Amino acid sequence: MKSILFTIILAVFVLFGASAQKSDKNRNPKNDSITLKNLNEIVITAVRTNAPLKELPAAISVVTTRQLQALNKTIDAGEILRLVPGVKVDNGTGGSRIHLYIRGQGVLSETGFRGIQVLVDGISMNDPGGFCPDLYDLDWATVKRVEVVKGLAASSYGGSATGGVVNILTQDGGDKPVNSMLYASAGSYGFWKILGQVDGTQKDMNYRVSYSHTQGHGYRIHQSFMGDNFSEKMNWQATDKIKITQLLSYTNYFNQNSEGINLGRYDTVGHTAANTDAIRYNEFHLTRRLTGALIGKFDLCKNSDLLLKGFARFNNYQETSNNGDDFKPFTNLGFSAQYNLHSGKEKLKNHFSIGADFQTKKMTEHEFAVPDGDHIKNNRVDSYWSQETFDLSTLLINQIIKQRSAGIFLIDKLDIANKLYATVNLRYDYVYNELINNIPVAADSLNPNGSRTFDKPTYRIGLAWDLAKSANIYANYGTGFLVPTEDELYNNPDAWGGFNNNIKPSTSQGFELGVRGDIGNMFHYDLTGFYIDTKNEFYRYSVPGRGNNTAFFGNKGASNRYGIETFLGVNPVNNLNIELAYTYSHCTYTSPDSVKGHFIPQCPQHILAAEVSYNFLKHFTVAVNVEYQSKWCIQVDDSIYQQFTENGIKRSSWVNGYKVFSANVNYNWKLGWLKGDIGLYAKNLFDEQYFGFTEPNNGSDYNSFQPAPGREFFVNLRLKF
Repeated sequence: MKSILFTIILAVFVLFGASAQKSDKNRNPKNDSITLKNLNEIVITAVRTNAPLKELPAAISVVTTRQLQALNKTIDAGEILRLVPGVKVDNGTGGSRIHLYIRGQGVLSETGFRGIQVLVDGISMNDPGGFCPDLYDLDWATVKRVEVVKGLAASSYGGSATGGVVNILTQDGGDKPVNSMLYASAGSYGFWKILGQVDGTQKDMNYRVSYSHTQGHGYRIHQSFMGDNFSEKMNWQATDKIKITQLLSYTNYFNQNSEGINLGRYDTVGHTAANTDAIRYNEFHLTRRLTGALIGKFDLCKNSDLLLKGFARFNNYQETSNNGDDFKPFTNLGFSAQYNLHSGKEKLKNHFSIGADFQTKKMTEHEFAVPDGDHIKNNRVDSYWSQETFDLSTLLINQIIKQRSAGIFLIDKLDIANKLYATVNLRYDYVYNELINNIPVAADSLNPNGSRTFDKPTYRIGLAWDLAKSANIYANYGTGFLVPTEDELYNNPDAWGGFNNNIKPSTSQGFELGVRGDIGNMFHYDLTGFYIDTKNEFYRYSVPGRGNNTAFFGNKGASNRYGIETFLGVNPVNNLNIELAYTYSHCTYTSPDSVKGHFIPQCPQHILAAEVSYNFLKHFTVAVNVEYQSKWCIQVDDSIYQQFTENGIKRSSWVNGYKVFSANVNYNWKLGWLKGDIGLYAKNLFDEQYFGFTEPNNGSDYNSFQPAPGREFFVNLRLKF
């Protein structure tokens, strides 16, 4: 019935738009999203060689300014990346805390995501081991474009980018000396957000300063979130040959942790239920982070330039749970340098780059024991924003973790007669981890200290053939490796303390073949097929009786991933846009025999997102969209779950998929010097009950299900002056 309704709405839009159809020569390009995806006009910066999209042998998607301006809540990466094929964003919290995967890479991490390099204005959000804890530093209302590179084409960033790169470019200041923006949004479950921004250009200096506050009660019990974001950006054109960019951001983000629940609790209590420990122990996450960065571009001569980047990041993180109250402050410093040389003539040009990345991180962790749940329950004060804890003097963890990483890379891009473009990437990475345990141990215990070092060269070769505007063909083959994160290392299954010496880096090799193009001003398409073979695939498990250590990680044989990613954008008539992103993926283990042929958890075979939008009466835009995911597997091994019965129901390793419909209407206006827009947004129109995120475990009743929000309504207002 829902599918039929969506089809009827789509047909009405098409018929209504057909009545306003004009000839191609009268079309207004500013109203067409396809024009914004022109392969000749879009210059990609995410692969370290600034070049038009048509010249790059890689599957790359771009979220444009037009799409970003149409956002509603502006707090969730899933809202931004839903029309990017190959990308999956899980959000079981209703706030900004997410899990992000590209082509099935990055799954099974307990927090954050790994294997995906995240850049904000060119500055890495990942630590030396390639782990990105969150995207709290971002206010999506201040972003002007997002570039997503998928697969091993991202190898120029080394071990932190086997899945791909998400390159986020924030807005610069406007042309006038002073511009202002005020944005406000409010809606279901106590949600509201307000943002103020001032920006402009003064002679050779461009600036932007913004601050926002966001909060909400959350869809589930004990799921409140609250965040403050300050962001400042300045571009200074010191001379014709020197440009300096300075960045500063501060984040204060708090979210209650309702945790996942097992299916027994879901069946008996309902989809808003929290884990039984969540309220009793006032479980929450608190992040306070300050990041400063400098970027300098120096034109050395007509054909060569030098790019230097440096950043310092200071982070205070606290997580409280029934296992303890954990404090993880760290300092993260990074530096990179890249030299670019351009040579040759029109029919044969060479673009050569050589560079190095270096990062260091030091984290001091203290975890205090907490009283039993009844003691806390009888003494604590419950509220949406309570940060109350009842720490004991007993230290469960007192350790220092140090990380260093260094990578050198070489990129050579050859342009042949403006039609054929060949690219070669070479890189070598070195990652060092050290643990210092400050808790005394018995003389006969295993050494609680340790160090692990990982290093490996990787490469990628690719070819792009610009056959015609309607057919840009590309192919590449590459290798990559992914190192264990600090959590996966210091959660040691063999001893209390020390590093996990069993886990190894995973290594990958793969290829992709794709074609993309524009047909007139009406049609844009991108079709990519990929195959990835991985050895030493990571997996997650638990060890009974290990107390505060709840998740351990190891290697589970080998796997392969293959699939097809498709994006279609159509403007059949003026002011009507249809966009569709579809991903088919087949992600299975190939060894050992016990799991051979079994699907990798969190990897549905089918993901679809589609949107139809229509602009009418010059100022109104109406849009309807659908998001669909097929079922996925939660367990690495079916035998863990196949004998388990709960509440009289036989459980399986599979999680039901979902189909969610949403709609919004927007009105924009201009009154003299004041411009603005107001929008109404309804998400999950049919109140579908589904799981936004799941986590596996090897205990039959430990599997974690986080229900997603039901029907939601929001209103937003943006003023520019």
